[in-house]
Amino acid sequence: MKPSQRNIRQIEDWLNILITTYRDSPSIGLAKVISYYIERIINEDELKQDSFRLCQYQNMKKFWSWKSLQGIRLTVDEM
Repeated sequence: MKPSQRNIRQIEDWLNILITTYRDSPSIGLAKVISYYIERIINEDELKQDSFRLCQYQNMKKFWSWKSLQGIRLTVDEM
């Protein structure tokens, strides 16, 4: 396995833990961390050669970025 593939696999394993934690205790901070690690995968050269997986991760990035902004909007609406 190439170093880039190992790196992606490690991040994917970490994302599984983070997403499971989010399901149990959702928070804006955790959504931001998930979004950050998805971005790290997107930036891996190995993934850029797989357009299908790249598209999947880009969609995940949009979702988690949206989740991380939801709480900010709620805070503004409560004012």
